[in-house]
Amino acid sequence: MLRALLVVSSFVAAASAQTFFPPPPVPSGNPQTPEKVLLGMALFFEEQLSSTSAVACATCHDFAAGGVDARTASTVNPGPDGLFGTADDQRGSFGTPRMGANGAMVADSVRGLAPRATTRRSLTVFNTGYHPRLGYDGSKLTLEAAVGAPILHEREMAHTGRTWADVVLQVQAARPLLLATQLPPRLAAFVGDRSYPQLFAAAFGAGAVVSQDTITKALASYLRTLNTDQTKWDRHLNGAYQLTEEEALGVTLFNSPANGATSCRTCHSDFEPRVLQEGPVIGQMTMVTQGYYGSPVPTRLLFHNVGVRPVSEDPGVQLVTGFPSDAGRFRVASLRNVELSAPYFHNGGAATLRDVIDFYDRGGDFHVNQAPSLTPRNYSITQKDALVAALRLLTDPRVGSGQVPFDRPVLGSEYLRLPTPIGLGAPTTAGRLVAAAPFAARVGESLFRVTLTGATPGAPVLLLWDNLAVSVTGPFGLELAGSPAAVAFAAGVAQSGPGVTRGFKVQPVPIPAEPALAGQSLLAQWLSVEPALQWPLATSNALHVPIW
Repeated sequence: MLRALLVVSSFVAAASAQTFFPPPPVPSGNPQTPEKVLLGMALFFEEQLSSTSAVACATCHDFAAGGVDARTASTVNPGPDGLFGTADDQRGSFGTPRMGANGAMVADSVRGLAPRATTRRSLTVFNTGYHPRLGYDGSKLTLEAAVGAPILHEREMAHTGRTWADVVLQVQAARPLLLATQLPPRLAAFVGDRSYPQLFAAAFGAGAVVSQDTITKALASYLRTLNTDQTKWDRHLNGAYQLTEEEALGVTLFNSPANGATSCRTCHSDFEPRVLQEGPVIGQMTMVTQGYYGSPVPTRLLFHNVGVRPVSEDPGVQLVTGFPSDAGRFRVASLRNVELSAPYFHNGGAATLRDVIDFYDRGGDFHVNQAPSLTPRNYSITQKDALVAALRLLTDPRVGSGQVPFDRPVLGSEYLRLPTPIGLGAPTTAGRLVAAAPFAARVGESLFRVTLTGATPGAPVLLLWDNLAVSVTGPFGLELAGSPAAVAFAAGVAQSGPGVTRGFKVQPVPIPAEPALAGQSLLAQWLSVEPALQWPLATSNALHVPIW
């Protein structure tokens, strides 16, 4: 009874804090309930929802970064030219390494054995309950449909061929939020010491089971509570905040055409304090605009090619519709919390808000199939500064401070609960020896792997294990983690594979289903025979491997 009271009181507090937007529309088949929302919250931060037990929805949708991926600036794909550091680079999100249907790791042509990256930056999860279409291409018509896609996507959270049956089995067996720490009080009270089957029954009723349907419904219910309606702009519309002179100028500029170019508000409804109606068809996609009670709700849906990159690099909406007129078009993003969500555009090509305004000021960069009204604007420096000030009005302070509904636990990947490298590996003729394990070491985890890259192709290698967190000087002056007590756990030969120029090794290390292993930590380190070096033995970095 106490848990139920805590859950309900927390839900009411979260709902009452959202005062400037009406509740988002809810499908009749998935009504909101406090328990369902909190189950969705648990699943959103559950790293065990992925094949590697190392990637959660929250990994790529960081609240502190405005609901997008804080790692985007450094997560770079080489783009169509296949080269890093060139203009067509794409910034996305790290997910899972390339794995076959049986979980065996396969070297990727770009990332090798490391986690692969998506080719587009993540869209925010905030205010998504108001959107009639979701994703850059608008292909998902409901939140329930949208939240399930990453769970089976082989770059984001899955191995090749992963099915919902696989997901269900993994969730059923998982201890809820095993890897997370510092659970918010409302989430900790809901989870308690219950299993996921018990939590699903609490959320959906006695007899309910873990399934694709219940997983996606719970996640969607949680996302419908993440509404950022406490910004300075919302307070201004309700008479609780007076704009500065610079902010007022920025809002005026945002709502006004400039030098013949269309106004920003033509595509972005964030500053429109009026009720809007359904709009016309734009290309092959419908523009929908909505608003309630004289306050803007960010639901405008437009798809444009604004000229970020050539249409041949990423066809955007054309991949869905098949129409050439949709080449290079992407969904126009809401600007709420945009101050927090750099870098910008679908490819992360603009580092700052000022870079974005400079981009539009020059009329974009590529003009094939570009929206015709996006022409140069000739803003002054003062006007650009004012526009940036106006955009900062759209930041909800609860997001950065972690207040309900934006409270969150700390992920295992954020707090040393996943395998962590110690030190640097030795240089070789093929690079540098790097040990990694892009998996969580859970008791009973059959997919756990330890990888080695940078070995000279053909070099004999050993994977050494120890439980001593010390480093001593071993033979030939090598630094081995606990060298005297190290055991040759597995042996193999480094090899070259398609698209891989450095020797690599993947060693399966199934974690036994022995409860006594939980809470223990091991050290792992590779030893490679490198005849071309002055000393013929070389070691990788060590790995601290906590077992959960």
